[in-house]
Amino acid sequence: MSESLDDLPQPAYEGRVDVDALETDGDNPNEMTDEQFGLLCDRMRQNGWLGGPVVTNTSGVIADGEHRWRAAQDIGLSEVPVRQFDIDESTRRLWRQELNKIHGEHDTKRDALEYDYLLDAGKSDEVHALTEAADEDLDELLAEIKMETSTPPAYEYDPEHNVHFEDCVEGMRERLGDDSVDCVITDPPYGVDVDVSGGMNRTKDAEHKGSVDNDGYEEALETFRDTLGEVDRVLSDDGLLYVFASWKTYPEFATMIKSHGYTIFNCLVWVKSDTTPFTAYQGKYQYQHEFCIFAGKEDARHLNDTPSDVMEYDEARFSDVDDQVTTHPTQKPFQLISDFIKQATRPEDTVLDPFMGSGTTAVAAIQNDRDYVGFELDEDNYRRVIERRIGEAKRQLSANQD
Repeated sequence: MSESLDDLPQPAYEGRVDVDALETDGDNPNEMTDEQFGLLCDRMRQNGWLGGPVVTNTSGVIADGEHRWRAAQDIGLSEVPVRQFDIDESTRRLWRQELNKIHGEHDTKRDALEYDYLLDAGKSDEVHALTEAADEDLDELLAEIKMETSTPPAYEYDPEHNVHFEDCVEGMRERLGDDSVDCVITDPPYGVDVDVSGGMNRTKDAEHKGSVDNDGYEEALETFRDTLGEVDRVLSDDGLLYVFASWKTYPEFATMIKSHGYTIFNCLVWVKSDTTPFTAYQGKYQYQHEFCIFAGKEDARHLNDTPSDVMEYDEARFSDVDDQVTTHPTQKPFQLISDFIKQATRPEDTVLDPFMGSGTTAVAAIQNDRDYVGFELDEDNYRRVIERRIGEAKRQLSANQD
């Protein structure tokens, strides 16, 4: 039989009290560094009261929340939220120990996954400030989830989403109506077998996470040709199309796109923040860019602004085995995909990605108040990644709206 909150024991008082009405006994074993305390004060100034009420006895001696109380004093608050209980001194001290201990230990892999997401979401300064205040080594944490050795921890949530783990051509045919999406952003197979999980230039037997497993160049072109037929059906007349391509696939992809009546408006260039070692060979220039075909039909909408056709991002996530935290070997920067969505769509538009990979397009759509639909064939390697990232994107969006 379930109980309501009203059925549980209640505090003697719950509300706000003058900040000077509280005190501590000076024996709190839970210490916070000056850096951590400074960060707490900064966050309170920026965002308001963080965490639950301060827990005290009826005399105002604190059992839990001393650091929040001290931060309130530091930033000049005149009052703080409290829950005061009619407890004796020994119980207050017991509660202090219990409430300090039952928060649980942090799982380092989950911490690393959270930091990885926050870095992708543009929170680099905040992440570095937090890890420095906690005296954590961010590089060591992120190494926990590098592609060649990691297995992400199980997540309890299984969020509802609109990514389907099936062949995209069959999936679009069965699930999507004519003219049902407003924008397509996708990174189709390039026709190479690449395994970056064990070092540079390994190109055979790509069978696990960290791999891009295709049948070859001609098969990749055939896959894109079949995909484009369905994309043309489901994309609205005013919709816009973004297709990533290598210098090898660009001519063929462009020809196929034009054969469906599209005009290629731009060849966009993403400049990577480093070279790509597993495709760089001695005696040749290393690859440091990728193309993206930007196209639409006669009635295609205009962009919402007029950005440059060359894109560079300091925090780029790219297919580089030295990058310890990419969850997909050809993962694109979150901000790059987010910018495309903001430039080409309006709120509540639907964005399609037939080759969803690690879910970046879905995350960017969620963060920009767009709907999305996507397909990913490699369920074993990427379902967990996609569902984690989508769940966290929804959680962050909800927190920002509260």
